[in-house]
Amino acid sequence: DVRGTRYKILYFAGAPRFEVKFRRRAVQDDENLQLVVLQRTAESKFLRLDVDGAEELAAGFPRTREELYRYRALVLGSVEASFFTHDQLQMIADFVSERGGGLLMLGGRSAFAEGGWTGTPVEEVLPVVLPDASAGPSFLAEVRVSPTPAGVAHAAVQLGETNEETEAKWETLPPVTVVNVVTEVRPGATTLLAGAGEDLPGQQVVLAHQRYGRGKALAFTAQDSWIWQ
Repeated sequence: DVRGTRYKILYFAGAPRFEVKFRRRAVQDDENLQLVVLQRTAESKFLRLDVDGAEELAAGFPRTREELYRYRALVLGSVEASFFTHDQLQMIADFVSERGGGLLMLGGRSAFAEGGWTGTPVEEVLPVVLPDASAGPSFLAEVRVSPTPAGVAHAAVQLGETNEETEAKWETLPPVTVVNVVTEVRPGATTLLAGAGEDLPGQQVVLAHQRYGRGKALAFTAQDSWIWQ
């Protein structure tokens, strides 16, 4: 569905990371995307990038549906659930189910179960099953990523003109690291990228997506995809 519309995407980064720099670089020449970045730099202090004016996100993350619903999609980059009020958490879930927006959660120390997202309204939106990480030890694993049978034919994963060429190119990419143990997706969700590594308890879900209400939710569990630049 090709349109001439320029979509605004809000990328909220819980802390400065290389991911922000390289994700901005990846889409800077795309005339159909405007990646607005809100990056927390300290307690109650934020850096705003590519906003349309001085008032946009001046108070930090949106506190009303009217403000959040101006965006087409929301990216959460390793930010803990406790940062948000309960109303904001419900607003994020409604952003997907009612507004029809897209939600992408990125891996990191403050993402998924490690970030306290279990039991929140947003957990139900995510395509992955969050384990109980409240009492677990810190975790870090290096994974080699490859497309699943569903992923090799998906536009977000295709790196070649044929399935064989796509699989071959993925084999040349360097490994990435994960700090979130995610091995299961919800019924109806699809895994597009999976990871394998010696320190993993099982096959890692690296990229998965599902429809939720009127929108779509995605989970990308690697914390350093920038090395694929």
